[in-house]
Amino acid sequence: MIINYVKILDRLERIRKILVVSFAALLAVALLLYLKADWLIGILIKPLGSKQLVYLTPMEGIMSKIQIAFFGALTVCFPFILWQSARFAAPLLTGTQKKIIYAMIPLTVILFGSGLIFGFSVITPVTLKFLLETGQQYMVASLSANRYFSFVIMLSLGMGLVFELPLVMFVLAILGIIKAKTLREKRKIAAIAIVVLTAILTPTPDALTFVIASLPVLALYELSILAISAYEKMTKSKKLKSASVQEV
Repeated sequence: MIINYVKILDRLERIRKILVVSFAALLAVALLLYLKADWLIGILIKPLGSKQLVYLTPMEGIMSKIQIAFFGALTVCFPFILWQSARFAAPLLTGTQKKIIYAMIPLTVILFGSGLIFGFSVITPVTLKFLLETGQQYMVASLSANRYFSFVIMLSLGMGLVFELPLVMFVLAILGIIKAKTLREKRKIAAIAIVVLTAILTPTPDALTFVIASLPVLALYELSILAISAYEKMTKSKKLKSASVQEV
């Protein structure tokens, strides 16, 4: 087997450029957001209402700002990093695959952004309310700023990733790992899994809030089935046309 070292070096150089450009963009946005950290903190503490945060170490205040700036920059640069990754993979893909990948980038961003907003505006307030009320009869809550921001950021980002469910399942369908028929057959099991996941993320006794939190994820599962079913029909149609052309 002949190893093409030129191609390997070219790929490594492309990876280096992508990493350097992505890191530079991340650093630049993080610096800008650090300067606006007080404004971001004002948004992130809204779910707390009148409760105050405390910092337990001299470094906690500045470390909280750095944490917020970094994760904010990661969120802002997410579309750019995706685009850079697609550019790197482009030479390895066919024309159709390139179109699919580039078409999925804006959809990925929209779904992630929707999950992020849903996680912060719906899931976070409900979860905080339940957790803070659980022990208030015999304890007083003193929330560490660093840990509070970590909790809010991870919960919001987690919902952003959960909202990527249709795209993950669509990619698995393209790879031939799952089929729409299987997803329909396992719908009840998937619904139970989604309900359990929602119960973990939103530990609330309020049935209405629980339903509101579960519905988007259930809808995304159904959307996945529709997208995969449409893809399978399109693929089958292309195969039939190709077979008829060959017969002629």
